[in-house]
Amino acid sequence: MRPHCLLILAVVLLPLVAADVHPRGGWQPIKNITDPHVKEIAEFAVSEYNKQAQGQNKLAFESIVRGDSQVVAGINYQLVISAKNESVVDPAVATPTSDYEGIV
Repeated sequence: MRPHCLLILAVVLLPLVAADVHPRGGWQPIKNITDPHVKEIAEFAVSEYNKQAQGQNKLAFESIVRGDSQVVAGINYQLVISAKNESVVDPAVATPTSDYEGIV
């Protein structure tokens, strides 16, 4: 009778253990990159970049291309952001929108 109980217990507990297939602290794709909170984080990243650039290569946020998140002691975001370089004045020299990657 005991082997049957152990087998039933294993059958019940195995799916619970297997359900956590993502390693702790691993990067997971962001399911909804249009989420307002994710957009706010991306805009913050561009704003901070512009502060550090001190007027050189000023970027204008356009969209989020893709992103991943990581849960550790909070949430880290690794975003690929589409942005336009507004520092270039001459339209003949201006580059189109480019993708930039950063971790926030």
